[in-house]
Amino acid sequence: MYKAIYSTVMRKGMNVMERPMKSVSMQRGLMKPEKGLDKQTGRVANLKRYWFGRYMDYIKNYEHTLEQKFPRTMQVYRVFSVGSRDVYADLKRFVSAIKKQGSNGIDSLTRKELQLMHMMPRDLRKLTPLFLLSAIPFTNYIIFPLVLYFPRYLLTSHFWTLQQKLEFMLHDHKRRLRHNRPLFRCMQAELKTIGDQTLRIKWRDVIACLGSGTHPTTNDIIACSVLFSGPPYSLDVLKRKHMKELLAIYGMSSWRLFKRKRLMERGMLILRMDRAIVREGGVKAMSNDAMRWALSFRGVNPTNMSTESMRSWLEQWLTVSASVDQKNISLLLHSPILLAYNHSTNWILIYN
Repeated sequence: MYKAIYSTVMRKGMNVMERPMKSVSMQRGLMKPEKGLDKQTGRVANLKRYWFGRYMDYIKNYEHTLEQKFPRTMQVYRVFSVGSRDVYADLKRFVSAIKKQGSNGIDSLTRKELQLMHMMPRDLRKLTPLFLLSAIPFTNYIIFPLVLYFPRYLLTSHFWTLQQKLEFMLHDHKRRLRHNRPLFRCMQAELKTIGDQTLRIKWRDVIACLGSGTHPTTNDIIACSVLFSGPPYSLDVLKRKHMKELLAIYGMSSWRLFKRKRLMERGMLILRMDRAIVREGGVKAMSNDAMRWALSFRGVNPTNMSTESMRSWLEQWLTVSASVDQKNISLLLHSPILLAYNHSTNWILIYN
């Protein structure tokens, strides 16, 4: 009997001991696949991370890759993308300048805003047909090759390269400079019509100075400013030939109507720009690009001019401009002859 009880107890004890062992073995069996799964998941994650990194590097270098394979196409793409962005930015500033002018008057505009008010309407007139035609299906195959071959006529400066900007600026400036000598002859021919003897002598010295290859001083020019508020050089009394040449040195058409009015508007624009320059800190506060544009707009070729030379010439212009008002605005319009007729950069551009 004791043997039967002992064997029964031992059998149950063995069963109890086997159960935890089996559970432990089962858990160990289950843990082994989890470790394998973690390793497999880690490999997949590393693989994904590797290919994602390669993809991001490819995206970053995609533009550079396209530029190496298709340099001409990428150049065109960059010109049009950057140009469109610049046009949009200038358009927003142009609208803001119009609102500012409507609320505070045109004299409240800055030099940059005045420059934008002068250039943006012409740029929009040039670009509007291009944008409208490009919206028509299949016209891009004709329009884009045309604008690439004729960027000076069909595109604005927003889409030009730096080389094109310089080339087109020199071309326009050279065309304007061809009218300097005829305009000087017109001014010279009016010397004998001056009735005041003292003024005639002073003006004769100014004309002689220009004819000898130099320029008169700002004091000599200002001393003769009365000649530009009445006969013989006021806008109201200028002869037809004289007015035609005066329009030409500013690149304005002589075939359009209201010649005197357009000359008055151009003179007042330059005068407001001059006052804005003084109001914003003078010539020293201007960047080199701003000075180059200002010199070209006022009749001087800024190519190869040093910063000091550009500042010196603009300061002379501002000195003369300070003595100008609406009555003698003609003096400011003739200042490209009085201050830049014999400028070395102009002569190099004409005769080289």
